[in-house]
Amino acid sequence: MKNVIKLILRNLLRKPVTTGINLLGLSVSLALVIILSAYSYSEFTTDNFHKNHENIYLIQPLKDWFYTPGILKPIIDANIAGVKKSIRMRDKWNPPVYQVENEDPVISDLIFSDNDFFDLFDYTASEGNLKTALGSPMSVVISKPLATRLFGNQSAVGKLVKIDNKHLLTVTAVLKEQPSNTMFSFNSIANIETMKRVQSDDERDFTTWGWKNYQTFLLLDDKANPSSVQSQVIKLFPEEEQKKFVDLNLVPLDNIYFSFHNDHHTFIKSGNKTQVILLSVVAFLILVVALVNFINISTTQWRDQIKQTGILKVIGAKRTEIMLKMLFETFLQFTFAFLFACLMTYIVTPILAHETTITFNPLIIYSGKFLIISLACIFVLSLLCSIVPALRIASSETLINLKKKIVFKHTKSLGKGTLVSAQFVVAIILILFTILIQKQVDFGSSNLGMNQENIVGIELTDQLAGKKDVLKDELLAQANIEEVIFTQYYPGKMNSGWGLELQQNSEKKQVEFRTFSADAGFFDIMGLQLLKGRFYSDDLESDKHKVIVNEQFCRKYGITDPIGAIMPRGNGPDYEIVGLVKDFHFRPINETIAPLAIRNDNYASIALVKLKTENFKALRNTFENIQSMTAELSPSFPVKVSFFSQAVEHLYQEEVKFRKAFTLFAVCAVVISCMGILAMSMFAAQNRIKEIGIRKVNGAKISEILTMLNKDFVRWVVIAFVVATPISYYSMNKWLENFAYKTNLSWWIFALTGVLALGIALLTVSWQSWRAATRNPVEALRYE
Repeated sequence: MKNVIKLILRNLLRKPVTTGINLLGLSVSLALVIILSAYSYSEFTTDNFHKNHENIYLIQPLKDWFYTPGILKPIIDANIAGVKKSIRMRDKWNPPVYQVENEDPVISDLIFSDNDFFDLFDYTASEGNLKTALGSPMSVVISKPLATRLFGNQSAVGKLVKIDNKHLLTVTAVLKEQPSNTMFSFNSIANIETMKRVQSDDERDFTTWGWKNYQTFLLLDDKANPSSVQSQVIKLFPEEEQKKFVDLNLVPLDNIYFSFHNDHHTFIKSGNKTQVILLSVVAFLILVVALVNFINISTTQWRDQIKQTGILKVIGAKRTEIMLKMLFETFLQFTFAFLFACLMTYIVTPILAHETTITFNPLIIYSGKFLIISLACIFVLSLLCSIVPALRIASSETLINLKKKIVFKHTKSLGKGTLVSAQFVVAIILILFTILIQKQVDFGSSNLGMNQENIVGIELTDQLAGKKDVLKDELLAQANIEEVIFTQYYPGKMNSGWGLELQQNSEKKQVEFRTFSADAGFFDIMGLQLLKGRFYSDDLESDKHKVIVNEQFCRKYGITDPIGAIMPRGNGPDYEIVGLVKDFHFRPINETIAPLAIRNDNYASIALVKLKTENFKALRNTFENIQSMTAELSPSFPVKVSFFSQAVEHLYQEEVKFRKAFTLFAVCAVVISCMGILAMSMFAAQNRIKEIGIRKVNGAKISEILTMLNKDFVRWVVIAFVVATPISYYSMNKWLENFAYKTNLSWWIFALTGVLALGIALLTVSWQSWRAATRNPVEALRYE
């Protein structure tokens, strides 16, 4: 065995360049497969660590809508026997500001739930008892990072923390670090009774069916039929509500992560199954490209070792021994590549987690099960790549081996051309997708239908909200500030939904719509186009509770002219529609525009500041002045100030990160393909070195030699482009179906990709071809 290993290493080191290309390409592809396998496993097993995960369901009243009324939970508990427990969840509308005595305030997040939260979901406490932690009002459970920020290394349980400079909460437990593959993301949780005191919500939040602000989770009995429970839940709604929720569904916990319609709420994350599958397919294709390289290069190297094989047979080596030697050589290369891949994975994983959507617990990779599966795959792949040539060489005649006769049918030009073309089919498809993804991201962030330039957003703290008139006056006193308005949400993050009755011309109909409150100046600052009626005015007392709707509002409910329509509120002033605006994207562009009503209700959590200047230095100075001014008006609470365009970009950060991941993989595929054709061009030039020498002696020009060496590679790339184009066109159209509003497939994408692929291939092989074409023919023919 020792001599066999020496012989294998000598053979590999004899041609270090091609061996290095082989190992590097294989290592990179294996690293990407390892990373994507761990990532896919993490994504598809989200929240599976909860012991009751198979029996937990989330109520989904409508497609892409998971909000239910607070009154539903107690009615379910009292009427449906198959439900063991149920809980409501919602977040605090404004991020809480926690403060411990004499310490700096800390902005965090806070969700509210029922006392049974930790009976449904399995978390571990580093301090305190989770079974009783939510049992008392004005108590809070916090995460370990938040506990460290608030209390340092001291024990947190039993200590008091002030929230929003108003209420004192008692810390009853501290959570250990949450698993990375969970859809829940929060740093503190309190019970519903605490919410009533801290947030001062309207009592109708718990007594009426029209106020839908909660996600309701059900833990079913082991013998309960989910379909039966689903039909029972529907029957609990009043008759009018049942008509709206005919498609009510119970979504299993295992499916929520890929089904949840993510919005401005931060405590539930959603995943994108299409992206996970697409990245996994890309990793598989890159592995195929690397394996094609390996087969091409290895069989060419083995062809050069045919005489060595014949000598081994002459001195007594058996066919089985020769075959096992070749199989072991391949397995050894795959093992080295796997070890390099593990090292790459260790280095690259934190970078990918920061820059892309690829995040997972690195311990997955180093688990015993994962390593066993990886080694088994390495063994199978090495066997598949070497078994055919090993059998062919081992079973060939000794005399043929000694004469170095070619025994590989697939090393002929047609076979090699097919493999190289297959590599470039993958590379071209990935280049096309990379360009399309960038085009779609650019389209999504630039076609919102509203202005986003020279606008600064200020998230109002409680102190600022109480001084908003002072804030507005001081801001308008600045020379470069044109307008200041207040709104309930950031444009792009609006998600509050209402259901009211619409009355017009003695006709009544139930309408569901997204809604937010904004000052009259909102329409001018955002550049919204009025189609009918008028904008309401802040100066007219009679315009309080007037409403502006969008085109989709009228389109969905068959309203020709909405002006004058009334929406009664029950115990408050009626809403009257006074204007109709052109549709704009108040949610990310991958969502269909929903019916929208903008109200003049004087609710304010965001200040939007329109700047006059476009000069960068003046913009920066004004921005810094705004930061200083808000800090003075809100000394106890940190204020978040940002350009509105940055907030819009934040909406598409997942798409941008996905684009980075896909681009990285595409570049890897192209580089590995280029490494393969570089190695093949080296072999081609080496095999034809005497032919090149003879042609040069007979007067062939360098350009003719270059054409002779490069034409095969050009032909293979052209064939790859012809094959890849229809596949890409179909696949890209299917991918674009995931977007409600999408870019178009322009012809220039394909033209640019074709030119890039051909240019990359020519640049890769021309260097080696130029060396061969300019070599002194005497060197090639000295032994003839």
